[in-house]
Amino acid sequence: MKRIAGDPGDPKIIREVEVKEIVREVKVREPLPESFVNYKSVDTAKLWNGIEVNSAMEVIEGKIASVERNNPKGYTFDFKINLTVPAPGASMAELAGNNPHLAATLPAIGQLVAGGKVSGFYHKLYQIKATRVQQFITRLNAVPDRHNFYDCESILELQHPDSQQKVFFLQGDMDVVSDGSDGDRMPEYDEYIAKSTNYQPFTSYGWKKKTRQPNPLLSTWEKKLATAQQELTNGKVRVSRLASHKQHITTLKREIADMKARSFLIAREDPFIVIPSWMRGYSNQNAFAPNIGDYAAVIFEDRVYPAIVGDTGPTWKVGEASLRLAREINPKATPYSRPVSKLHVSYLIFPGSRDPADAPDFERWHRRVSALLDRIGGLGKGMKLHQWSNNLVKEKRVD
Repeated sequence: MKRIAGDPGDPKIIREVEVKEIVREVKVREPLPESFVNYKSVDTAKLWNGIEVNSAMEVIEGKIASVERNNPKGYTFDFKINLTVPAPGASMAELAGNNPHLAATLPAIGQLVAGGKVSGFYHKLYQIKATRVQQFITRLNAVPDRHNFYDCESILELQHPDSQQKVFFLQGDMDVVSDGSDGDRMPEYDEYIAKSTNYQPFTSYGWKKKTRQPNPLLSTWEKKLATAQQELTNGKVRVSRLASHKQHITTLKREIADMKARSFLIAREDPFIVIPSWMRGYSNQNAFAPNIGDYAAVIFEDRVYPAIVGDTGPTWKVGEASLRLAREINPKATPYSRPVSKLHVSYLIFPGSRDPADAPDFERWHRRVSALLDRIGGLGKGMKLHQWSNNLVKEKRVD
């Protein structure tokens, strides 16, 4: 025991041990409600497309759940849309705010604007935009974003007092269209363009094929048709989709026949602009209505580009141009990147000026647009109309 206990005179080693106090935090939750809570809330958020959403919710107490489950009005959403439609730009001061060079580029534009008027096409356009917002409010990805809703500053109907030349004048931004194909001029096609979102090998402007060289996208469309027909034959189409699938097959057949018979503009090579599809339907009712094939002058800053109306697009947006024209204005433009985001582009369309549809002849387009500009006072001193080069002309072989 003595050995175990040790001698009282021997030195002892004492180890200090820190004793920590453990404090456990107990969260006190708010008391449970003893009856129904009348809940009201207002929330504000901004969607990806820049639209601000203000939601208000009011909760009331109803009947038992087994009853309310069958009450169609017990769980509903009421949408109140607050939409401000812009007033049209109708004066030279307002137009000059988007392009200070406009008066120097077109010396007679002030006289034309003073004698012109806001077009009913402007009001119709914003009526269509507003209607689309209401129709697609439950599909927010289909609602025009803030940028595309406010894409048009003005649409004016102008007429020169002496020549009586009419002008459909539109002020807006510029988006890019990459559509179109032509086996006669371009037997092979850039897959980057052909596989871009919403690409179609057709344009509204087309003409009879001149060679036997097939459209470069024909085989792709024929494969789509074969696949769709095979799915229908093998019974792989749901009953709910049967009608739409058959319609898809009919559409593919019609498009294939069109590709075999006609050629189209090529957005990456041909300078053209796009109008909403509904506008051309007014050609018999309005003398200023633009139509496919009409000649146009596109003005950005102090540059003027000849073009034609080559295609129709969505009903609710304006300001689209071919990739060739877009890249001339801004080399960074792509099918996914617009060349001009602000409302700085002036589109002058000369209604009723179209010629019989044929393969693009840039020399002729230049002469025609130049003559039409002369009929409204011509270009200002030192200003020149852009001359397009034909990149698809085959060089003649010199032996």
